Amino acid sequence: MALTRRAALAVPAFAILPACAQGSALLATLRPGHPRLLTTPEQLATLPARLEAEETGRRWRAALLRDADGLLSRPVVERRFEARRPVLLPTSREILRRTEALGVAFLLTADPRYAARLAGEMRAAAAYPDWNPSHFLDVAEMTTAFALALDWCHAAWSEADRAMARDAIIAKGLRPGLDGFRGRAFWTRVTHNWALVCMGGLVCGALAVAEDAPMLAAEILTLALPAARPALASYAPDGAWDEGVAYWDYATQYAVFLLAALDTALGADQGLSALPGLAEAGQFRLHQEGPTGRVFNFADGGETVRNTPALMWLARRYQTPANAWLIGRAPAVTGTGLLWYQPGGQSPAALGLPLDARFRHVEVASLRGAWGDRAASWIAFKGGDNAANHGNLDLGTFVMEAGGERFAIDLGADDYALPGYFSTARRFTYYRNATAGQNTLLVDGVDQPVTARAAITSFRSTPGFAAAVVDLSAGYPALGTARRGIALLDRRVMVVADEVTGSAGRRLRWQMHTRATVELAGGAAVLRQGAAVLHARILEPAGATFTLDSAARPPPENPNTGVQRLAVEATGAPRIVVAFAPGEPMAEDRLAAVRRPLAEWA
Repeated sequence: MALTRRAALAVPAFAILPACAQGSALLATLRPGHPRLLTTPEQLATLPARLEAEETGRRWRAALLRDADGLLSRPVVERRFEARRPVLLPTSREILRRTEALGVAFLLTADPRYAARLAGEMRAAAAYPDWNPSHFLDVAEMTTAFALALDWCHAAWSEADRAMARDAIIAKGLRPGLDGFRGRAFWTRVTHNWALVCMGGLVCGALAVAEDAPMLAAEILTLALPAARPALASYAPDGAWDEGVAYWDYATQYAVFLLAALDTALGADQGLSALPGLAEAGQFRLHQEGPTGRVFNFADGGETVRNTPALMWLARRYQTPANAWLIGRAPAVTGTGLLWYQPGGQSPAALGLPLDARFRHVEVASLRGAWGDRAASWIAFKGGDNAANHGNLDLGTFVMEAGGERFAIDLGADDYALPGYFSTARRFTYYRNATAGQNTLLVDGVDQPVTARAAITSFRSTPGFAAAVVDLSAGYPALGTARRGIALLDRRVMVVADEVTGSAGRRLRWQMHTRATVELAGGAAVLRQGAAVLHARILEPAGATFTLDSAARPPPENPNTGVQRLAVEATGAPRIVVAFAPGEPMAEDRLAAVRRPLAEWA
């Protein structure tokens, strides 16, 4: 799940030493007994009251116990790889899901049936020949499952079952992890999701067996914590994640596994949770979700992302009730979300949170008509880094919602099993990854450079006029300069404006992908989707007209069924401005602000 490009970043090399003084000092504060991973006996004692305090907690408890009861009679998970890739994640993730359900059900009820059933699951997975160390995410997730199962069910299991789980963690999790550090495997040297998943799993595994294998546990901690720190620093300065919202979910869940395990097992997380950006991480998830509940799915992401269980831990650690509200909308939750349950979630409207947001470094901005209104207008776009892990050649791309529908869509990921999907040489030959597959400018039909980056240069949020501008010049070396602005007028009308220099003789194509039905009328268009209507109009250049074509692709790529491209062809134009008004056409007198140069939008 990682691109080979940018796999190795400026992370220090690690010396492989025996359990050093630092690791031994960490383990000196190890909490005796169990449970000690992600929760403590003291925290468990307060859990029933926390769950009973609100309807959400009561609903989650009932849902989790139903899930655990259903698992009692189900067969154990069989070792199964993805259909077309040598990846064991379907198995690892299902075992972790079952561990959370059965393990937390046991912690809640002390019913030995749950612990016994989980022991059976662990025995089956411990008998696998390995946990697929060639794709170390598989090992990390399986190690997490075994660590939590051993810790949470420790008191109910026989010594034989405890030894079984402990031996599997060591032989199939920690020692392959140590081999990865010794061989400087790429996942030991990156700052994207792989680092946090792998380090989170190894840390949980080490802390689960620390009293029985202290030297090995200390060595793992000594290696994993420095490797995790640069990845945790990737949330700086404001909580965003350049792999997109889907991988924000994945990375953040394991970041919290790591932080919470350190805190509950050792009494402190070595200051890692105080790193800049982590306290704001939930804000990125909040603002990147549109009124319909779909997220801005740039990079290899889908429009639907779960309400991450880690949000509840973030809500408690940083006193951020909007995070508890975000996850509290879910009808059910995994066991860890329930363990961390924090009453008192509040909606962004109740908290008076800003409607608009800009996230630096990742360079994403979103503008919103209102909180809590599914029909509200919402537009989001990005600059960022084309070389980001899981990234596409998509500087300037945007998504747009109005009337309860998503009108401008990001196509999201294609099939990871496509040949060379994660290689620089092949990845951008696929439509969904290339510039042609994005809602941005195409200049002479050429892709943006893989090395291009784009920063948001201005951001404004006022009741009548919200706007952001990004400098896309690095994405279009054939031009002199290129800038894109998005605006929200009167919290209703959405505008996308491009300004370029050096465009003489250049073929400029403005485009957006949509699933809507489109009626063209020269420089105007009417988009219909469900019961929603969106009126589009070309404000500049004068005389330009809309065109419409299909985004269909041949096998083996995703066919993009039902997706069209609304486009403006404007050879040599210095400026392209397109406005969208939901419900009814826009009044001319309200458009004066966006007819001004982008330099004046701020």
